[in-house]
Amino acid sequence: MPPISRSPLKTTARDRQRGVAAIEFALVFMLIFLVVYALVTFGAALLVQQVVSRAAEDGARAATLLPQPPDPVSVKQVVVESMARSFIVPASANGDMTSRKNWITNHTTIVPCPAPTGAASCVVTITYPYTGDARILPWIPLVDASNWIQQLRSSATAALRTS
Repeated sequence: MPPISRSPLKTTARDRQRGVAAIEFALVFMLIFLVVYALVTFGAALLVQQVVSRAAEDGARAATLLPQPPDPVSVKQVVVESMARSFIVPASANGDMTSRKNWITNHTTIVPCPAPTGAASCVVTITYPYTGDARILPWIPLVDASNWIQQLRSSATAALRTS
């Protein structure tokens, strides 16, 4: 029995549907990619917020353990070391611990224990810029978290020993 050949002028429903799956996949893939990327981007911003909060807590905890009144320079060093161990700096400054500490010192605002001598508490405040090169992930215009999150801020308070 000879093979059935189709006329080039006559198309069937199956021929008209060729390629539709590829087009549907491309459209659905773009949507799913944007949703997943948005989740990862906001997750990265939340990770940085957690690191900033933890560093503020470490600074406040160090203020209670240091001789009273706490030395602001020592408290700031504890905060910088805590943040540097977390790998939240951009890839360009992520070479070694010294370069991470330098980047954090130059780009973040750390206010360690501005209370006067003899105060009952110490407040450590950190402001981390989440714009420009401070983002962890590269940006896509629709889901760039730095459009909505300009800076991350955290404070921690510790009760000091009074003498």
